[in-house]
Amino acid sequence: MTDGSSAVPLRFEILGSVRAYRGSEPVDLGPPRQQAVLAILLLHAGRPVPVHRIVAALWSGDPPENGVDVVQRYVGALRRALDPQRTSLIALTDGGYVLRADENAVDAEVFRAALARARAEHATDEIRRALDGWRDEPLAGLTGPVFEAARAQLNDERATATDLLAEPAPTRPVTADPIPTRPATAEPTPAGPAADPAFTRPVTAEPTPAGPAAEPAPTRPVTAQPAPTRPVTAEPAPTTPITAEPAPAGPVTAEPAYPAPVDPWDGHQLFPPDPLSMA
Repeated sequence: MTDGSSAVPLRFEILGSVRAYRGSEPVDLGPPRQQAVLAILLLHAGRPVPVHRIVAALWSGDPPENGVDVVQRYVGALRRALDPQRTSLIALTDGGYVLRADENAVDAEVFRAALARARAEHATDEIRRALDGWRDEPLAGLTGPVFEAARAQLNDERATATDLLAEPAPTRPVTADPIPTRPATAEPTPAGPAADPAFTRPVTAEPTPAGPAAEPAPTRPVTAQPAPTRPVTAEPAPTTPITAEPAPAGPVTAEPAYPAPVDPWDGHQLFPPDPLSMA
């Protein structure tokens, strides 16, 4: 929100004592109860606050008879200090008084927005910047149940930011990029040793480095384990039926032995030799 007489923006602080700045110049906010009225409006920035609630917060439920008039005087003094040109920085509506300030103009709202971003992204730098805006105990110097409750809530939000800063950053799963597939191309078969230059180089064996002799492994007596005994069953010899040759069906008749024929006249002198046999 800017001053009507100039383009210098207003800035408000409640994370510490209640303060207001026009640019870098502090604004005089008047006595403590007048500052308390501004604090109530800043805690509900952009929303109307009924007058009776402001009165109850200022006097903790025991207001004077002219409490409403006093609140109206405080609001008038704040308007003159913050908005001399009457640009409706603080307006009276049917619901009560409302402070129309940008969210970025109130340090508590800036802190809450940064905390929300930090929760979503676990941005530690964002958390540190949000915590750097804290100067002191919030709403310092203001008393009463309303301010005590608001102070406790702001301190809880600060503790949440501190816890987030101490937490390790969450690990993200690493997704491997898929390996591009290519159609397999058959490699040509080399024609022989001449096709591969590696075949033309002599292969030299690498010398084995000489090192300390390895110590012999300790020997242990080896006990022979007896072989398991199993009963040996003799396999029966194959039995093949023997077929006897059939005997001849009838009696065998022996051939008679005949004497060699004898020529009775062989060598007889009465007959001369056969001339044919002599030829």
